[in-house]
Amino acid sequence: MKDFLKWVIQFIVALISILLISGAPLLIAGFQKGEFLWREYFEALKFHVVTIMNIRELSIEYSTGRVFKEVAVFPKIIEYMTYSLQLLFLALGAAILIALLGTFITMMFKERARSRVKLIFYFLESLPDILIITLAQLMVVIIFQKTGFLVSKIAVMGDERIYWLPVLCLMILPMIQLYRLSMITFESEERQSYVELAKSLGFSKSFILFMHIFRNAIISVFFQSKKTMWFMLSNLFILELMFNIPGIMLFMYENISGLLFLITVLSFFVPIFILYSIGEWYFIRRLRRGEAV
Repeated sequence: MKDFLKWVIQFIVALISILLISGAPLLIAGFQKGEFLWREYFEALKFHVVTIMNIRELSIEYSTGRVFKEVAVFPKIIEYMTYSLQLLFLALGAAILIALLGTFITMMFKERARSRVKLIFYFLESLPDILIITLAQLMVVIIFQKTGFLVSKIAVMGDERIYWLPVLCLMILPMIQLYRLSMITFESEERQSYVELAKSLGFSKSFILFMHIFRNAIISVFFQSKKTMWFMLSNLFILELMFNIPGIMLFMYENISGLLFLITVLSFFVPIFILYSIGEWYFIRRLRRGEAV
């Protein structure tokens, strides 16, 4: 009960913080003019809360030449949120799986070969996300020119959806990042006394790696993946821009406002917060029961 109350307080504080930030542009605009627009600021916050409660009535202005047209946001915004979240979680899941698989394989190598593999991945981690996306799109074009086979579309047109190439581009750097963190954690666990004991009892390296080291290291990797998730969010905007993906990040960019900022942040924060809260509850429960080792 105490943990649940703590979770509720954290959730409420985070929601209030996001709401307060959503009105910050109004304060900044006032400061630039030498004014303190506190009344307008709180009026904007009140408007945001009321609008969120009645999101079905939310609309934005599109300009076509000299004509301004009111366009309803709901339910289209749900499609944008869903598409972005699908790409984000698919990329995160793929990054975690490949990073752990790569860690398992690397841990089976001898020390010298292991160091070479880690060096290659550390070098790849320095590559910018824009370069990775550009190279991926260029490779698709080259393959199509050489073979006539279209591996994947490199931009979204109309209501179509593309998944595997954007997911691949979004997961590469997080996967390398998670791989590096996993290697540090696994190698740290490898030096523990229980591993030496297991070796002396005649257990194979793969058995020790999977049954003992993995069970302890995965907890640390999970908590470290929080930083990776926020890193992926910053890359998601670049991805949607370069693939012309009708996602929530690109929608907010094209229709920037405090209200849409609030909706966008909440659409990512709520599912991510719930996901990691469930994960933390599960792993902390295991630690308290002493199930790790």
